[in-house]
Amino acid sequence: MVNIRSIITYLLLIALAVLYTLFLEAPGGSYLIFALVSAAVISLLLCVYTKRKLTARIQISADILNRGEIASVKLVLENSGFLPSSFVSAELFSSYHFTTSSPQKIRAAVFGHSSMELAADYKAEFFGKGRIGISTIVLTDFLGLCSFRITVPKANAEIKIYPDIPEVDRREGLARSLTDAAAFDDSEETTQSLFAVNGAPGYEHRKYEPGDSLKLINWKLSAKRGEFYVRRLEGSSGAEQTFLLDKAGSKASDRIAARREEQLAVEGMLALMMQFAKTELPSGLKIRFGSHWETIPVVTPSDVSDIRYRLTDFEFSEDEVGRLPELDSGHTVIFTARCDAHIAAAVSGFDGRCAAAPRCEVPAENIWTITRDEDDIRFIR
Repeated sequence: MVNIRSIITYLLLIALAVLYTLFLEAPGGSYLIFALVSAAVISLLLCVYTKRKLTARIQISADILNRGEIASVKLVLENSGFLPSSFVSAELFSSYHFTTSSPQKIRAAVFGHSSMELAADYKAEFFGKGRIGISTIVLTDFLGLCSFRITVPKANAEIKIYPDIPEVDRREGLARSLTDAAAFDDSEETTQSLFAVNGAPGYEHRKYEPGDSLKLINWKLSAKRGEFYVRRLEGSSGAEQTFLLDKAGSKASDRIAARREEQLAVEGMLALMMQFAKTELPSGLKIRFGSHWETIPVVTPSDVSDIRYRLTDFEFSEDEVGRLPELDSGHTVIFTARCDAHIAAAVSGFDGRCAAAPRCEVPAENIWTITRDEDDIRFIR
């Protein structure tokens, strides 16, 4: 690959040297022409030599990060020849998931029989599947007349970034109302379940069978009956708190601002789910991966952590189709980054609640705005 601008500049220098030789001083001009031609030949030969002797490899420090952690990209250059290398230029890149203060273009030359390491640090800013690495590595001769691309295996890598699970004060409005209501329902369930297991109206349970998940055991009812009872997945689950993540992404025109709003909705949801799990109140998550909605039971803090890991595969969509499943329970809280008339109508239609980031476009009852102050999540009206 040749650099046209550098070649034109070089030819102009040769032309000036020829004019100097013809009209001013022949001996001095001849030496100047010889020096310019020799410099170009030596520079090109050294570049070709370096291409044969120089090896490059990429090292990426991590493939999994928590949000806020640092990953480094290291370019290792090794010159096995005895002559110094030509200039090596590398251009780094990262997806929007990362921020960095390191220079994205680096240039260096390596002494003979030596190696050099060039590194850049990237901070994980947004959850999901990010990518960092080096887009191009180019070897250029000292005069800049030509260059060669250096191919490097595995020049970039995908990194999974987990979202935060912030703290939320239980005394705070939305969290308090949800946990208090759920705690009341759970205490009522202990009494009602005595009738349900005998077929009378109430929450449905059945005796524990080998292979059942321990997460589904109703410990209060089991202690009272003297044997294990598990919650049925059908019928009674509607009485528990359900958290639902809206598939539609933010409508903010700025891409980074949109990602911040989407992330705030996700982390607000995780914060409330963890609050429920810590207070031993069972809940569930409705979330759409791809084209299918899933319902995931949440009983312990480890369940919330598992969901946090799975959220690296979740992607918000610009499409309005299929953004919400059928809603029929007042025990549902919708978390959304696109709180519009559609969401407001859905919330009022099934008497549920909504937590939105940013503030909802359409004022409505039971819609809260998610905010974050350092490490704490808050829900305000």
